[in-house]
Amino acid sequence: MIINERAKLILIGCLLILFNLYVFISFRISVILLLSIVITLLVFLLIQTLKKQLDFETSRNQQLMHEKDQALEKYVSVDQTNQEYEVLINTFDGAIFSFDVSSNQISFIKGAEELYGYTNDDFNNIPNLWHECFHPDDQNKVENDERQLLLGQQTKIKFRILDRDAEEKWVIKIATPIRNEAGMITKVYGQMFDITHSVRLEEELKRLAYYDDLTDLPNRKSLDSHIEKSLSRSKRHKHNFTLMFVDLDNFKHVNDSMGHEAGDLLLKEVVKRIRGSIRDEDLISRIGGDEFIVVFEETNKDEIEVIATRILESVARPYLIHEQEANISLSIGISMYPDDGETKETLIDHADKAMYYAKNNGKNNFKVYSPDLNNMEFKKIGLLEKWLDSIQGSKIFTRP
Repeated sequence: MIINERAKLILIGCLLILFNLYVFISFRISVILLLSIVITLLVFLLIQTLKKQLDFETSRNQQLMHEKDQALEKYVSVDQTNQEYEVLINTFDGAIFSFDVSSNQISFIKGAEELYGYTNDDFNNIPNLWHECFHPDDQNKVENDERQLLLGQQTKIKFRILDRDAEEKWVIKIATPIRNEAGMITKVYGQMFDITHSVRLEEELKRLAYYDDLTDLPNRKSLDSHIEKSLSRSKRHKHNFTLMFVDLDNFKHVNDSMGHEAGDLLLKEVVKRIRGSIRDEDLISRIGGDEFIVVFEETNKDEIEVIATRILESVARPYLIHEQEANISLSIGISMYPDDGETKETLIDHADKAMYYAKNNGKNNFKVYSPDLNNMEFKKIGLLEKWLDSIQGSKIFTRP
């Protein structure tokens, strides 16, 4: 722009000189007058050129100032955004990570050390540390989740990790794959939450709902569900199902003479001995103060009688409770599917009658149900009645 103005000025100056030479030759005007005219014209042209140049520079400066203001506003906006982002990151209670697909490298933006006990540098410098922290039982689950991410799916998964101290933690991971302009997945961004406390609380609530607090055995509610499932399997696969009702003899006398704390310890020891006399897959449940039910699948009568004898002999051995010897025995009633009934209620009732027969015939004994027991009268509150009462919320009874 400035160069063009100067060229125009030179051109006009040359034209003026030629014009003045023509006037001087034609009209014989004095040299001094002619020079005055030329200088005046040149000064005028110079002023006009300088004015245009000044206007141009002013406009340019205004444009630069505008661009500077815009840049400053953008910087302030970016800085504010960064501050907001930093505040958001700092208030986030979890770990944030990014995963680079091409380098197979994970980087933690926040929370690595709190969650894993390892720093972000540890994950960058120790090969495969990320995968080594997966709980072995959840390894396949997490690897399948990673495959889904590489297929472009957003995922959410609950799994376990092992931190630097080999402590097991439950986490939830939410991750999103990021594509480049070519549509290729290049990065994965995600967040992880430590939910160990919530899982432990859930497990404890479940334990309280389905397990006996003293012995940690399944309670009536849990047993009821187990019997239904076991019966269904037995019917489907056409194999035997056995229900064994176990009742402690004279437990109230032991409880009263030695105290409730000693009675609780005795119950725990009895449970240990019963557990040691049955198979791992058999279920033992506490359904009352001194009452237990054991559930067996795929067992015949001969096998059950051997197991019952083993339980009686094991439980009858003396106990040492608070440096005092204690003795206890059991009465056991047995009913078997399908010979003694095909429903839960029938099997419970028949096992109850068989147990009372054993208790009324010397105790420390077992009895397998037979139809003739239906004609016998026992002074008792039947197991079936108590079972139904417990479902309706009535209190637990303890036999004398």
